[in-house]
Amino acid sequence: LFSLIVPLFQLDADSFRSDPSNLTVILYEEDHTIGNSLKHVLCKMRDVEFCGYNVPHPLEDKILIRLQTKRGVSAANTLMKGFEELESIFASIRQKFGSSYALHTTNTVD
Repeated sequence: LFSLIVPLFQLDADSFRSDPSNLTVILYEEDHTIGNSLKHVLCKMRDVEFCGYNVPHPLEDKILIRLQTKRGVSAANTLMKGFEELESIFASIRQKFGSSYALHTTNTVD
């Protein structure tokens, strides 16, 4: 399964405890690449009502992810499902690239 390598910090934990369908987290050492990809994956999920991200400042190496799900659906669990889906997509890309590269190098004559 997915293991989160990058540091993750939850903003406003008290608000999350009172309403687990709303979550805001900070992902450190990440930028638009992960932010936009994760937002795209999460927005396609059936139980997600809102998802967005922003980079607070171009010189800061972090992004804020804001997620709101339907009542009764845990935003934290949905976020983890989003990470798992993204990991699966990246693994597929890696595999396809590796296969294409291997095919290209075996067909290339020096």
